[in-house]
Amino acid sequence: MSSASPSPSPSPAIDNKLLLHLEKELKSRNFILPSLPDSAQKVQSAINNPNVDSNQIAKIIGTDPVLSGRIIQAANSPLFRGLDRIEDLKNAVSRLGLVCVRNLVISLTVTKLYKGQGKKFLKDKMRLIWSLSIKVAAMSEVLARNCKRIDPAEAMLAGLLHNIGAIPVLAKCAQTNINDTYTDALDEALIKLEPELGSWIMDQWQLREALSSVPVNIADTDRSHDGPADYSDIVQVARLHAYRGTKHPLAKIKWAGIPAFEKLNLTPEESINAIKEAQADIKEVMQMLRS
Repeated sequence: MSSASPSPSPSPAIDNKLLLHLEKELKSRNFILPSLPDSAQKVQSAINNPNVDSNQIAKIIGTDPVLSGRIIQAANSPLFRGLDRIEDLKNAVSRLGLVCVRNLVISLTVTKLYKGQGKKFLKDKMRLIWSLSIKVAAMSEVLARNCKRIDPAEAMLAGLLHNIGAIPVLAKCAQTNINDTYTDALDEALIKLEPELGSWIMDQWQLREALSSVPVNIADTDRSHDGPADYSDIVQVARLHAYRGTKHPLAKIKWAGIPAFEKLNLTPEESINAIKEAQADIKEVMQMLRS
C-alpha cells in the first residue's frame, strides 16, 4: 500500500473563508458560550444575597471535597497567609472574605472548561492557551500587589479569563473539517474573535464591568484612560511579559510608550526586573491554579 500524500496547505483564500465564517457566526451570536462551573455558579449566586455569611458559603464549597482542600490550601499560601495555619474550610472562608472566595472558586474551577475538542491539534492549542492563562494570571496577581484599589485575587481572575473567548472559537472549529494546515488562519481568528467573545462570556457570568471589559481593553496597546491603574492595565502588561520571546504578534510590539506601563508606575525595564524578582511567587500561584 502506498503511503498517503501529505495534505496540501490551504490557500490564503481558504484561510480567509474560515475567518469570515467565524466572524459571521460571531456577529449572529451563533456561538455556544461555556457556562460558569457548577460550584462557582452556586457560590456566585449565594454571594449575591446580601444576607449570606461565611458559614453558608463554607457549606456550599464543602460539598466539593477537592475544591474545599484547594481553598484551604489557598488560604495558607503566601498570597493570603496569616499568623496561624488554617486547617478547616470555615476559617479559610473567614480569612479570605466572600468576594475573594468567589474569585478563587471561579479561578480554581475553570480549568475543566479548557478541555479541547476535536482533532489533536485543536486539543494541543487549548492546552497552550490554558498554560498561557495561568502564566498571565500569576503575573497579574504579582503586579497587582503594588497597585492601590486593586485586589490581587481579582487581578489573578482577570488574567486567568483574559483569553476565555478562545474556548467557543475552538469548539466551533471542532465542528468543521479543518486540520492542522489551518494553523495560521486559526491563530488569526483567535486574535480577532477572542476579545469580544471573552467579554461576552464574562458578562454572562455576571462579573463586574471592570473585569468583563478586560479582554477587549487589552487588545488595544495604545489604550489610555484617566485615573489610576485598572485591571486591564495589569493584565495587558502581564500578557506582554507572557508572550515575550515567543513568535506571537504581541512579542513584536515595542513596549516603549505603552500607557499601561506608566499606569503601573513602571518602565518596561523595571517591569522586567519586577517579574524576575517575583519568580518564586509567580511559580507558587501557577502551581495553585494547576493543582
